[in-house]
Amino acid sequence: MALFDWLKFLIDTSKEVYNTVKPILGSALASEPLGRGAGGDITLGIDRLAEDIIIDSLKRQNLSCIVVSEERGIVEIGSSSDVYLAIDSIDGTVNSLRGIPFFCTSIAMARGNKIRDIEAGVVLNISDGSIFYAERNKGAYMMDKRIKTSDKRSLVDAVVGIDFSKAGEGSIKRLMPLFKVVRHIRHFGATALEICFIASGFMDAFVDIRGMLRVTDIASSYIILKEAGGEMLTPEGKELESNLEPTQRVSFVAASNPTIFREIVELIE
Repeated sequence: MALFDWLKFLIDTSKEVYNTVKPILGSALASEPLGRGAGGDITLGIDRLAEDIIIDSLKRQNLSCIVVSEERGIVEIGSSSDVYLAIDSIDGTVNSLRGIPFFCTSIAMARGNKIRDIEAGVVLNISDGSIFYAERNKGAYMMDKRIKTSDKRSLVDAVVGIDFSKAGEGSIKRLMPLFKVVRHIRHFGATALEICFIASGFMDAFVDIRGMLRVTDIASSYIILKEAGGEMLTPEGKELESNLEPTQRVSFVAASNPTIFREIVELIE
């Protein structure tokens, strides 16, 4: 019996999310508050709709897995399974509501409950339908074209994303040397998509040392960046050991190559 093609499922399901969510953008349904989700944020109509599509797709195909979601928390589907699906149904919800064309759906598949167990991931940009995906040891792709990170070796002209929203004074002080060196700082409001931009060579790094970002936000882009040749490690240079749980928060540095990574870490030590 052939093994189930999880990557194809992730791609097909993300496209289903795109086709269903795109028409309701800007509607009252999209922005309707539906209570607080398991991850701590308010669940809006667009979040719930996208998540329902993913879960319904799993049930239609009689798949067994443990879903880790920002909205519903941990949901067991089917019989006992070692397969985990970490989903962020809409990353960049505020962008989607305000009409800023930078938001996505992301789904990662893992055989275990650690971020290091992720085997496949998909991130689909809902604003334009572009899709990024990767499978362990098989490379990373954007719209069926293989992608790789940039070979830039200096931060001076690098494009670096930094999320310092609601950062504490200690985090801001650590980031100050980076602010003084980097000339092209960006943050577009959907971390999963920004990390895919590093994987594609559009950007060179992303830094988030606040300890506030949920692991579900980066689960899919984690495998995409690694398969494209990049690195995503702790600010201390260690492997991420995060559990796939809706309340798990992380700090990380993502970079296109070890040289850029080391330069960032030396500045924020």
